[in-house]
Amino acid sequence: MSQQNSSCNSDKVLRRLRSTAFFTVVAAVSFAFLPIAQIYSSRYKLTLVAAISIYLSFLLLLGLALAPAFFSSRFRPMAMLCCTPYLVYAIGTSSFDGIALLKLLAVPLVLLVMYVARPVKDLNRFSWQDLAAGVVLITVVLSGFLRGIWRVPVHLDFMNRLFIIAVGAWTWTTVRPVPGLGYDLRLSRRVLVSALLNFTYFAAIAIPLGLMMHFTRWNPRFRGPLAYGADFLQIFLFIALLEELFFRGFLQSLLTATWRDWRWAQLATSCLFGLFHILHPPFPNWRYVALATIAGWFYGSAFRKGGGVMASALVHAAVDTTWRTWFSAH
Repeated sequence: MSQQNSSCNSDKVLRRLRSTAFFTVVAAVSFAFLPIAQIYSSRYKLTLVAAISIYLSFLLLLGLALAPAFFSSRFRPMAMLCCTPYLVYAIGTSSFDGIALLKLLAVPLVLLVMYVARPVKDLNRFSWQDLAAGVVLITVVLSGFLRGIWRVPVHLDFMNRLFIIAVGAWTWTTVRPVPGLGYDLRLSRRVLVSALLNFTYFAAIAIPLGLMMHFTRWNPRFRGPLAYGADFLQIFLFIALLEELFFRGFLQSLLTATWRDWRWAQLATSCLFGLFHILHPPFPNWRYVALATIAGWFYGSAFRKGGGVMASALVHAAVDTTWRTWFSAH
């Protein structure tokens, strides 16, 4: 009996710590983005109600995207949850669009129906349902299916990215749990060491290779540590987290378990990640594909050795921020 009480108390303490960590992260990000929100508000002369509703919807999307990384939940009605931020945004900005709402509902509902109608029999293996889900999400991103939904004051693409993170994270933690997803955003020595080592290894290869291939050129635009940190945070949240959740958390982990060989799984995921950069101008951009494939290998190594998405997303964000700060396309 005493062991059960001790276990219950430990669970309560753990839940409290996770809740504290979650709200601390959301609060920190909200304060970090306040200056950017103020710039947008004054530049586009937003009313107070519109500015508050946009920022509140951003925080709601952020919370929905990050919550699965801190809490274990079996709450499935994610379609309604993910659309709540749009309703707050649309009412406050007087920009409600029924088609936009239907599009937002369609993405999580398609995944929900797909996985519930034909449940995955072996959660550890990559299935045809997973392939279909991957195709759906890739199509949504590349086709611009969600473009024009968050159009006040201008197209806010980062809102779509947070929305897709939320849909993917809730799907792969509640509807179709991916055992090796690794969607845990807590920092640890293991995470930081893995991220630092893989960033260093990639930089040692990519910098001379990129210069030799005439893909990049030295073009420093360092504006100070605060600006660098702000750029890193934006890239981490709106680019790295989404891509690492999909390519490493979802795809690489399932392929590793299916093929029972991390090398082939990491290589296949890296090559696929590289190919997704072929669309960058000038098309077809094979130099970008080559460097992105190499980057994908080190992101995959960080994911595997660091124990999850946090490590690979840190490397990804560091690479992109460094490239944008010190280099530019040739």
